[in-house]
Amino acid sequence: MQTTLPTSQRVKALANQATEFKQNSDNCSGQSESWSELNFDKFAQIFVEECVSVIEQHCLSVDQRPINVSSLKMALRAHFGTE
Repeated sequence: MQTTLPTSQRVKALANQATEFKQNSDNCSGQSESWSELNFDKFAQIFVEECVSVIEQHCLSVDQRPINVSSLKMALRAHFGTE
């Protein structure tokens, strides 16, 4: 369940997925400007989906053992490398 990316890189990878590239063109001068912008709503959605995926994988891996909050915390921390 552990990811190969350190925490900062894992979160950065999720942020990159939520980054939108934008361009503005001035038709009069013919110049254009490009930039990237983090879409916070999209980042939150991607981050939550990542957490849900970790929880689902954790629940499938514990077989018949009881699932508790501590084990879910440990699974999330292990996934994001914050153990």
